[in-house]
Amino acid sequence: MMPKNISLIQLTFSLALFALAASLFNISRYIPEILTTINNTVQHVDNISPEIDRIVDEVALVRAEVTLVREQLATQVPTVLTQVSATLPVIQQVIRESEHYSQQIPAILKQVALVEQNLSSIEKQLPHIFKRIDNITVTTQNVVNEAALWRPHSTQYLAEIEQSKEYIPQYLTRAENIVISAKTIGSEASSGLVSGFLKGVVSLPFEVVSGLSGIVDSSSRSAKKLTAKDVALMQEKVILLLDHSSQLKVIWYNVESGNRGTITKGEKVTKHEKLCYHLTFENSFAKEKEVLRELMCRNDEGLWSVM
Repeated sequence: MMPKNISLIQLTFSLALFALAASLFNISRYIPEILTTINNTVQHVDNISPEIDRIVDEVALVRAEVTLVREQLATQVPTVLTQVSATLPVIQQVIRESEHYSQQIPAILKQVALVEQNLSSIEKQLPHIFKRIDNITVTTQNVVNEAALWRPHSTQYLAEIEQSKEYIPQYLTRAENIVISAKTIGSEASSGLVSGFLKGVVSLPFEVVSGLSGIVDSSSRSAKKLTAKDVALMQEKVILLLDHSSQLKVIWYNVESGNRGTITKGEKVTKHEKLCYHLTFENSFAKEKEVLRELMCRNDEGLWSVM
């Protein structure tokens, strides 16, 4: 019995080894594919490894940004909530005002109805209003026609007024000379200065005129346009103006040339221990005007001269 049992065991063991060998054989057929897959997986992992590091870095940056956003939200949200809380009363006020306006709408509609009634009444009166407008138009046309008839006369009146303006400076000059003459003719006769309303153009002594030779700037338009008589009148007016402290302005006018002007006394100053005045000359000639400014000072002899 013993040898048979051993043979059975050996047979069973042999079959088991055969089955194991068959299994190992079948497994050995898949080993190359497994190795290839493992190699591919290793290569893919090697390729992905740098990307994984980059992704990890980006995730870290995202986490940092998320942290900053959370901090900003934590800071701003209370402010937003405070502003919202402050806005709520305003919104409530707006709502109350809207309700108040809604209550006034019926009254407004009533007023609109009254306005429509008034418009209807006005429409009924329009024919009468148009008739009055027509009457006004006719009256206006009559006025225009009368104005057209008066226009030639008006042109003549304006021409006469314009002509009279030319004589006004002459009248003012004569009146001014009368006033000055009444004040100075007695006191100034001994010095050779005689006021000129009674004798025409004033003749000043040579020693008085010598210092006034530059009263008109030689480079000015006045020097080219004004006559010798114009300049003589200006010189006389300058002396009269400077010798009367209360007088601030004089007018000169030459009937022969038609030229005229005003002389204004300005600020009083002291220069080299001499009394001086700033004078402004506004000369009108040949439909032109020019303004000149000079400084006049009294010399040691008591005569005025241009500085």
